[in-house]
Amino acid sequence: MDALFVTMDGGGNLPPELGIAREIVRRGGTVRFLGHEPQRAAIEAAGFRFAPVQLGRGYESAAPRSTLSALRDLTAAFADRGIAADALRLAKAEPTDVVIVDCLLLGAIQTLVEAGVPTVSLVHTLWSFFQKQASGPVGAIMRMRGIRMRRVLESPALSLVTVRGEFEPGVALPQRVHHTGVVWQGTPRAAKPAGDKPRVLVSLSTTRFPGQEKALQSILDGLDGLAVETVVTTGPAVDPAALRAPTNATVHRYVDHAALMPEASLVIGHGGHSTTARALSYGLPLLVMPMHPLMDQPAIGKAVTRLGVGRALPKTAKPAAIRTAVLDLLADGSCRAAATALGTAIREQEGAVVAVDLIESTTFKPSSRGATQPRADAGRG
Repeated sequence: MDALFVTMDGGGNLPPELGIAREIVRRGGTVRFLGHEPQRAAIEAAGFRFAPVQLGRGYESAAPRSTLSALRDLTAAFADRGIAADALRLAKAEPTDVVIVDCLLLGAIQTLVEAGVPTVSLVHTLWSFFQKQASGPVGAIMRMRGIRMRRVLESPALSLVTVRGEFEPGVALPQRVHHTGVVWQGTPRAAKPAGDKPRVLVSLSTTRFPGQEKALQSILDGLDGLAVETVVTTGPAVDPAALRAPTNATVHRYVDHAALMPEASLVIGHGGHSTTARALSYGLPLLVMPMHPLMDQPAIGKAVTRLGVGRALPKTAKPAAIRTAVLDLLADGSCRAAATALGTAIREQEGAVVAVDLIESTTFKPSSRGATQPRADAGRG
């Protein structure tokens, strides 16, 4: 299988794409990526060729934006059809059996499907979240940009939702939409039991959101003086030097979470599915503090609470409330047991394997314009 991935700089959307790409290569296929320039380093470090967007819009998730400007810029990126022109150019330049497109790139999906290109949509969070957005403010903005969100989301011959079904129970998936389960980041294993000084890992997104720096400081203040080791990773969104760290905390721009989670006891995150799923793959309970009301983060926080593997607080929570929540979660045996059980289940099924099995078994149907799409399994995979 020769695959072209079309992605955007969105933070947690990239890890499942890389995981599926690795599985394609493991089976003897080839993979290329088209994306925004800030993604180059991570994609090339993973061993894949990268082509930057040229005809499409540039986008940098870590750039400072207000809530309004973030909505404007994101929806413009979602509707971008120029990136589809880049994808068509790359697909013609080399053998390409399938184009795997980030579900956020609605303009690209619409253009590629209408052009008769064998297209797979990669949905890296709750399908129900996008269903809700299609009927809300984001869907309205997309309609003004010439895109009917629900129709486009359901148009590819195959959509891979890299989420476990229990995260959205009772949701009726369309026939061509499938939960794959969590795509592993590395090879997760069960975290060690907490010792006398538990480690609390704090990570609130690589994307910049209003109030994120203040929330990080409130977490540091809330954990000050506790018998815990606090490790904060800020990513490109927040300068570590802007934060006041107590003596029991260290603040880093970047540390690989795979080096931290096996020794951790609790993760404080923003509710992005990537960080949440990775923590749960190690059996770690979570405290979720959503950073943006229009993202998937509040829904992920509700799912974590409903599954009994953590709880949620608003990003404006005071240090005292954060402190109480952390102490409660560290002492809550039932919460840890639920997280441990879910982690075991995640480690029993690699979502990337399920995803590539589905791609290989899918016959791509004629597009709405009548152009015949070749079989996804016509390549070497």
